Amino acid sequence: MNLANQITVGRLILAAGLFGLLAVLDAGGERAAVWLIIAMLLFIAVVATDALDGYYARKYHQVSDFGRIADPAVDKIVVCGTLIFLAAAEWARPVLAPWMVVVIVAREFTINGLRGFVESRGICFGADWPGKLKMITQSVAIPGVFFFKIIELLLPAIGWAVRGARWLAIFLVWSALVLTVYSGVEYVLKAARILRARP
Repeated sequence: MNLANQITVGRLILAAGLFGLLAVLDAGGERAAVWLIIAMLLFIAVVATDALDGYYARKYHQVSDFGRIADPAVDKIVVCGTLIFLAAAEWARPVLAPWMVVVIVAREFTINGLRGFVESRGICFGADWPGKLKMITQSVAIPGVFFFKIIELLLPAIGWAVRGARWLAIFLVWSALVLTVYSGVEYVLKAARILRARP
């Protein structure tokens, strides 16, 4: 297994560690803020290393079928998995409603299936800028949700800080939701154009 694929597998292992932490996390516990910070940093580490495996694959000509499939799959696993855990956490409800997570996860499944269908016909159907921008906003919004709760735990007496962190998280989550839906519509329209041109 080449270095790029090893990084991809490493990202998946980090994601499993993150999910394990979120599964046992007690946001009302004595050291809740510390565990939330660790969870937020783990998430950031997984998404930040996304560019690393792609960089090594291109630089050292290590592009492979495994990496082409596994890299975006890990992205979806970490984003969707983290959002599902957050949807189940009562402390995240003020900034992240469960229905938002349903919309985001449904979009990912739908577009992934559509991509598989189009590519099964021998047509390249890779990510474009709306999809990449969607991933960036999701990767910023999720730490924003953690940040809100961390501030609420560490600075409960400073009302403006808690309110600011809450509104920042709401803005980031809604931005990610809008771009997720927009990019999904763009992919559907793009697939329709391609399939009409090549029946």
